[in-house]
Amino acid sequence: MAVLFSFVCCAVLTPLVIRFAPGASSPVKEELVPVQKEKEGTCALGSAALFLSYSLAALISEDRLCLSLLAVCAPFFLIGIADDILKWRKSSSDGFKSLTKLCLQLVAAGFAAFMLRGSFPSLSDWIYYPAVILFIAVTVNAMNISDGLDGLAAKLSLPGLVLIAAASVQLRQSSLIMTAILAAWLIYNSCRASIFMGDGGSHFLGAFTACSVLMSKNTAGALIPFALIYVELLSSLIQIISIRLFHRKVFLIAPLHHDLERRGIREEKITDTFFSVSVFLSLISAILVFEVI
Repeated sequence: MAVLFSFVCCAVLTPLVIRFAPGASSPVKEELVPVQKEKEGTCALGSAALFLSYSLAALISEDRLCLSLLAVCAPFFLIGIADDILKWRKSSSDGFKSLTKLCLQLVAAGFAAFMLRGSFPSLSDWIYYPAVILFIAVTVNAMNISDGLDGLAAKLSLPGLVLIAAASVQLRQSSLIMTAILAAWLIYNSCRASIFMGDGGSHFLGAFTACSVLMSKNTAGALIPFALIYVELLSSLIQIISIRLFHRKVFLIAPLHHDLERRGIREEKITDTFFSVSVFLSLISAILVFEVI
């Protein structure tokens, strides 16, 4: 019931956000104007619908794990939506300063690591906390970077969430709720998007993904379907390092999906290809790691 409710809730709330917050957007980044100028003015507060849908579904489900994940991921949502609102108020594509944003993410990741401590009783604190905080922060930023094309973040998340739901009884309810929410979200976010999830949505989704992977039976296996978000993050890091050390670009523009877009590949083609690869990776993990097929 909670899963069905979450789909309906997101399907109803999203157009309401579009209607009542039509001007809540930030300008397109200057380097993306040649390929994304038509997206100027699109509402970027879709995270409100995503977060509220999950919150209501978690309350209805009365599943303690769903509620725990809500508590753990809520700080990331607040960081992201505050950044979105700041961009909107400043009429700028930049919100928090990078260092400020990273510090807030690390604090939220520290809280998440504390809440998840019981999942790794065999690890000592001096190994557990640095590793988990780093993993959560990296995953949140990877998801944030991947949210650059219509529907891309949702399509990169869905196959992995379905795999986790199939492989873990403990995480089944929460994963199916988020899967239903993203399925409803794609009704409005597929190319051309009527609304964006913004940093609030990508932070929330990234934190949810990181925590679900950590709590799954096999962290390495659950991580495989989400490999492309880390490829996206890696492409941005390579670009930054190359520019600063060698004063030259490896990609036309980072991350990878924007490089492909600048090379003339249609946005729908890129998102569909990335989705297909994510499905394939999920199948590989399901067969070779979890043996659920």
